[in-house]
Amino acid sequence: MPKIGMRAWIILFFVIVSIGGLILMNNVFQIKHDKIHDALENMELSEQFREIRLFSKEDSLKAEAMMRDFNATKAVVNVALGDSRLVTSVLLFCIIIVSSIILVVVIWRISKPLRELKHATEQIRQGNFSVHLPETGLPEMRELKNSFNVMSRELETIQTRLLVAEKEMIWKDLSRILAHEIKNPLTPIQLVIQRLEERLESNPEKVPDLLPESISIISQEIDNLRLLAQDFSNYAKVNQPNTEAVNPALSIREIVKSYSQDYQINLDLADDLQVKFDKTHFYQVVTNILQNAIDASELGGKIDIRLYGERSYVVLCIKDYGSGIESKDIPRIFEPYFSKKSKGTGLGLALVKKLCDANAVILRVKSKPNEGSEFTLIMEGYHA
Repeated sequence: MPKIGMRAWIILFFVIVSIGGLILMNNVFQIKHDKIHDALENMELSEQFREIRLFSKEDSLKAEAMMRDFNATKAVVNVALGDSRLVTSVLLFCIIIVSSIILVVVIWRISKPLRELKHATEQIRQGNFSVHLPETGLPEMRELKNSFNVMSRELETIQTRLLVAEKEMIWKDLSRILAHEIKNPLTPIQLVIQRLEERLESNPEKVPDLLPESISIISQEIDNLRLLAQDFSNYAKVNQPNTEAVNPALSIREIVKSYSQDYQINLDLADDLQVKFDKTHFYQVVTNILQNAIDASELGGKIDIRLYGERSYVVLCIKDYGSGIESKDIPRIFEPYFSKKSKGTGLGLALVKKLCDANAVILRVKSKPNEGSEFTLIMEGYHA
């Protein structure tokens, strides 16, 4: 059953009151007319004149003339009563018609701006804050439209400011993420250079022995920097990762080369596995998790990296034995800028989570304070 609107209720109420008032007024006039008619019917002069003893013919003629005049007057009064009843009914009906027309016009003048307001609010809800209503109609409606226009202009101004602030925030976030990601390849390069400098001072003749490995690490990290720069330059137009067949064991061994001199990194890797992953994203994910493990560990600390297959998936576990994470902080470690470390931006693990989601990778974390943390990646295996 359709719902009756406010306008329909107003019109229905008005019709009921009008018809009821018409019937009531007609009944009142009918009662008054009936009383007058009954009073005239009771005024019978003929019998009274018959009881009067007339002594002359002239008196009789005068009495008959009076009776005729009375009857004529009575007939005229009855006709007038009938006409007045008809005129009263017509007049009341006309009053109802005119008042109904006035009511419809008033309702239309009220409902039209309300419809305009409804349409304008729909535009506001859809994000179009430039909508403007003509300030016409009843004084109250003009005030309401003026208030709405002021509100829409303020919302448009706020929207413009928010867009500008959002763009600035995006650029700031990109700058911080880029700075954070550039720092990861620079760290191994710096360590290699430090080892070369130390060897050059302590045992210069042994420097050539370190050059092949050092050049390989520096070349690899420079290539990673180039890939990072390319990835960030295409960030705005690349929505989906460029997934391909990646050998995770080979990539992990290349990543840990520059850290293995200062930390005890134990590898248990299945070399025959491949995963569907964006190559640059895989490097970023593993590097950030490994860097997080190193930051939580002391110099020379132990880090276990295990890679194995499980049904159609490939599982990568990176476990450290460092300071660990409190249970209340685990749900927040992937939030941007959340960090309990004295250094760092808090973007590393946030980027890890974002890249894992983009590559359809399941990421799990287990940690206990003073016992260490374990990050587990469950990746889709690649079968040629």
